[in-house]
Amino acid sequence: MTLTTKFKKDLQTLRSAVKKEIFLDIKNPKLYKKLVRYYQNEVQLTGEDPDRDYNIIIECIREDLQEVEV
Repeated sequence: MTLTTKFKKDLQTLRSAVKKEIFLDIKNPKLYKKLVRYYQNEVQLTGEDPDRDYNIIIECIREDLQEVEV
C-alpha cells in the first residue's frame, strides 16, 4: 500500500510537514506514530535521537510525495 493510498485524508498535513510549515510530531503525534510504523521496515530508526528519526521520516514522506506528483 502506498503512502498516498494509506494516508489519503492526511495528504495536506503531510505536505505541510514536508514544507516545514508544521512539526508533525507536535501537531499530530498520532499520525506521526502511524508513519513511523509505516516506514519501520524501510529505514533504521534508533529512537535515541528523535530529531534524526523525525528528519528520516520527513525525507521518506518527501520522496513518496514526489513520486506521486511527477
